[in-house]
Amino acid sequence: MNQPLKIGKDTLLDINSVEYQWIRSLASDGNSPGQINDVIQRCLGGNPDLADTMRQVAMRQVPINQLLRCLTAMPERP
Repeated sequence: MNQPLKIGKDTLLDINSVEYQWIRSLASDGNSPGQINDVIQRCLGGNPDLADTMRQVAMRQVPINQLLRCLTAMPERP
């Protein structure tokens, strides 16, 4: 499932954004990484790689700069 992102680049690059807090909340509620990735894609758009990287950034497992690589492969949002 590849969809255009429903949020902007500035939001994605802000580790304190509500979206990242929401992802951390999903994790603290006991959702599996796969479930979280699916919800990210369904609610925010993107592709599997972007969703997984967003989850990892939110959990502070990878640096936010890694997200930039995924963004360059994504189509611009309308």
